Amino acid sequence: MKLQEGRDDMPIESERFEECLDDIGCLPEVKAEILEYAENHDIQNIIRLLRRHRQSTLDSIHKEEKQISCLDYIVFQLEKELETQ
Repeated sequence: MKLQEGRDDMPIESERFEECLDDIGCLPEVKAEILEYAENHDIQNIIRLLRRHRQSTLDSIHKEEKQISCLDYIVFQLEKELETQ
C-alpha cells in the first residue's frame, strides 16, 4: 500500500479505500477498525481483518449455493412428479 506524499498515516486514495470497504460490505465497526489501522499504517492488522471478512463472505456464498442446490432438487422432484401424472 503506497502512502500519500506528505502524509505517512493514510493510504493513497483514502476515499477510494473507504469506498472499497463499503463495496465489499464491511460492517461500520469493522470499517472503522480498518481505517484506524490504516491511519497507523498497521498493514498486518488490515490484512488480518480483510482475510476474516473474505472468509465470512465465502462462507455466505457456500451457504447460498447449498440453498440453491436444495431449491433445484425440490423443483426437479416436483417436475418429475408432474411428468408421472
